[in-house]
Amino acid sequence: MTRTASSLALALGALLLTACSSIGSLSTGSIFGGSKSAEAQPAAAPPAPFTGDPTSRALQVGSVSARAVKCGYNFDPARLKAAFLANEIGLGASSEDAARIDRIYDVAFNGVTKAAAGDAGYCNEARTKEIKNELNRHLAGDFTPAVPRKVAQDGGLFSGWGDDKKDDGLNLKLPTDNR
Repeated sequence: MTRTASSLALALGALLLTACSSIGSLSTGSIFGGSKSAEAQPAAAPPAPFTGDPTSRALQVGSVSARAVKCGYNFDPARLKAAFLANEIGLGASSEDAARIDRIYDVAFNGVTKAAAGDAGYCNEARTKEIKNELNRHLAGDFTPAVPRKVAQDGGLFSGWGDDKKDDGLNLKLPTDNR
């Protein structure tokens, strides 16, 4: 009797599994509150393009303006700043917000100006190409932040391992190393 009961249980289990897989309306989603079929779900909306927030836009435009001044581009930085602030007010910035955005812009502009002042090789070919593209975009009224680009890593504990380059062993750079 035991053998018959276990055979019967096995056959019943197989029958239930077959029945569940052939029923289209039964799924784990329907059990847990989801929709019955994938076709009934609307397609996910594509993500909205990143337009940034007022702070990131102010930092972007202020720093690009300072970089362009450093590299000798012929434009009016005060006019660009006024156009940027007018755009922010048009987007709904209050007078307090506009004052804060103005200060952030000035911090970005002055910080980049001071940082780039001592660098004689600042305006290299790659950098001036990037500055030109960003400046033209801002002068045209597009104040969205630039899409972040990949920055080359300065190495780390395991830098170079697994690359096709010649392996010189462990590349350590300590935070106290000022070379």
